[in-house]
Amino acid sequence: MAETSLKKQIMSGMVWKFAERFIAQGVSFVVSLVLARILMPSDYGIIAIINVFITIADVLLTSGLNTALIQKQDVDELDFSTIFYCNFILGMGLYAILFVAAPFLATAYKMPLLKQAIRVFAIRLPISSFQSIQTAYISRKMDFKRFFFSTIIGTLVSAVVGIVMALKGAGVWALIAQYLTNTIIDTLFLFVTVRWHPRLMFSWKRAKPLIAYGSKVMMTDLIGTIFNNLGDFIVGLRYTTADLAYYTKGKQLPMLLKTNISTALISVLFPGMSQVNDENEKVKILSRQSVRMLSYIIFPLMAGMMVVARPLTIVLYTSKWIAMVPFVWVVCLEAVISVPGTVALQCVKAVGRSDMMLYSEFIKKPIFLISIFVALHFGIMAVALTLPINALIELVINSYMTGKTIRYHIGEILADAFPAFALSALMGAAVYGISLLSWHNLVLELFVQVIAGGICYIVLSWISHNPEFGMILRVIKSRKASQ
Repeated sequence: MAETSLKKQIMSGMVWKFAERFIAQGVSFVVSLVLARILMPSDYGIIAIINVFITIADVLLTSGLNTALIQKQDVDELDFSTIFYCNFILGMGLYAILFVAAPFLATAYKMPLLKQAIRVFAIRLPISSFQSIQTAYISRKMDFKRFFFSTIIGTLVSAVVGIVMALKGAGVWALIAQYLTNTIIDTLFLFVTVRWHPRLMFSWKRAKPLIAYGSKVMMTDLIGTIFNNLGDFIVGLRYTTADLAYYTKGKQLPMLLKTNISTALISVLFPGMSQVNDENEKVKILSRQSVRMLSYIIFPLMAGMMVVARPLTIVLYTSKWIAMVPFVWVVCLEAVISVPGTVALQCVKAVGRSDMMLYSEFIKKPIFLISIFVALHFGIMAVALTLPINALIELVINSYMTGKTIRYHIGEILADAFPAFALSALMGAAVYGISLLSWHNLVLELFVQVIAGGICYIVLSWISHNPEFGMILRVIKSRKASQ
């Protein structure tokens, strides 16, 4: 009964989390399109530079200490309040560091605007320190419906703020205002609706084991985030801001889909795994289901985007952004390779082996660093190609760890991902065939390709009796029956 209840919680959480991510990111994507049409590529590069530093600081607050609260079997009010104060102090410290560093970063990039932009944008860090503990509380309860409503309200209000400011010519400040408004409203909504609030209590004895686990997860995610953004950082220094804009914009479309789908599933999967983290066989079962489901959803999206990248870019961004298309292809390939490795890493985290995760970073990241510096001698596209190459290396290393912890080896991982890969390849070939016809209207071409690709994938799934397709149908039917 307990196992059935957990599966129901995971499926319900996935539905709410997918809905939240897609609506929120859909609205945010519309705002980014408005900005992309107003700004020139060289101007848009400024936003990419700011995001590098904010993202790195933000990861310290949104992973690590709050993850320890989710992973621990038994937590109480003292644990939550203790970690809240630790996280808030960390948030204030990070803000102080960025405040002091802002003028030096502005000088390094020869962009005076960066000084004030970073100082204002970084205000969201102390706020995020509070929100991350709220997130941990909701995740433990697996009450993801609250995330849905808080995120949607925050996203809609911040979208209005961002679009209005963009249309009035605010440029970079429109994006900053959008992010800040979103974070503030999300946090306020959760403060009102979530029963947990920090209390005046603190225990260093409770903090030490939580920090011991959380700090390793934090360092692992920090190293990963720094190196994931290293390409942006180096491209911004080595090449023009226009090059950086094409590079980052090329990553945006595929990463928008891949990141939000995987985040939605993993944010539900990790609390579920943590509830059975003393039973490796159950963790393995959940992991295999996750690899199959994530592959089934993400692989066709990436295959389709690779085929329609050119007309999609022109329709959404106008022809001035056509130079980003090759980067879209590369990042789609990276997204496909990284899916199984991402799930594998969550397995290791859920069973409490944050030490193994951290040690693996000292193998993966030097390899990545070497590949970046070698690629610099061959141009910006070579830098982009390091993404799929290193995703493959990470898959091998992460699967080695799952093999050691829950006996989920790379052969099984690849076998679980292969059915979706085969279906996606066939679908992609069919959509590519459509592109070979004579088209005089890009919008019509894109529309036909997307519809044909969707129908083709559904038909192939039905013919092959794909189990993930059947599971999705059952979820849809059960949701309709409950209404």
